Formats: sequence, C-alpha cells, structure tokens
Amino acid sequence: MIRNCAQKYLKLAMQYHAKSSIESAVAMVHKAIAIDPDFAEAYAYLGNTLVTRTRQFDEGLQALRHAIKLAPKDSTILYTTGWCEEYVANALEKPRRKHQAVPENAEELYAVAKLHFLKALKFTSDPQLIGDIEDMLDVVAAATGQPWQEE
Repeated sequence: MIRNCAQKYLKLAMQYHAKSSIESAVAMVHKAIAIDPDFAEAYAYLGNTLVTRTRQFDEGLQALRHAIKLAPKDSTILYTTGWCEEYVANALEKPRRKHQAVPENAEELYAVAKLHFLKALKFTSDPQLIGDIEDMLDVVAAATGQPWQEE
C-alpha cells in the first residue's frame, strides 16, 4: 500500500519531468521518498534528475549511492549511478556551466563509475542493458586510458 502510493508520486514526477517542470518533478519524488524511505527507484530518479537537470552534483550522487545501498543488486540503479558519475567526471574535466561541487575529482569518479558498471554487468542478463553498460565502460576507458576488460 505504501509503495503503491509512493509509486504514484514517482509517476507524477516523471510526468512533470517530461513537461520540463523539473522543480515540480523533484517535489513529487521527495513526496514519494517521504512516504517510502526505502524506495530505491525514487532515490535513483532523484539523483539522476539532480545531476543531469539541476547540476546539483553532490546531492545527486548522494541520492544515487543511497539507492545502491537500498538495492545493491539492481543493475539499472548501478548503471544509472555509474552513468551519472561519468557525467560528473566529464563535467569536472570540461567545465561549461556552473554546478554543485563534489568531494571527488574526475579520476576518482571515473574509477567508481567503472566499478558500478562492472557490478551492473554481474546482475543483468538484459542484452540492451549489457550493451549500454559496455558502451559506458568504453567511454570511461577512453577517458582514463585504462581498459575495462581483462586481456
């Protein structure tokens, strides 16, 4: 019952997001989390939105990492977190717009993103997600000069 109510708020958040009403989307996802503080998907959505839409990098990464604590084997959440960590690392290397500071540097973020991507690979059999993860691992490898596959 609680999860169903929280899911309705998350769905509303996504609808607001689709209309580019990000402030309203964030407000709705906060309601979902208030109702169900263990709702990993809501934390992942919040983190992704804060990182990519409001450039609140630190808060967004914290929300994503909390989602992983709640659902440590969820390959989609692991992938999303890694993707956002790579996004932030790239933004730190090539700053274009103002953003919230993070305690890590780009190198540290690439390293943790790689770990999250590799862990996501362990927990999925979805060919589309596997391809997306491998693509992002290639991006991280190109940025760091370190291959992700063992020779």
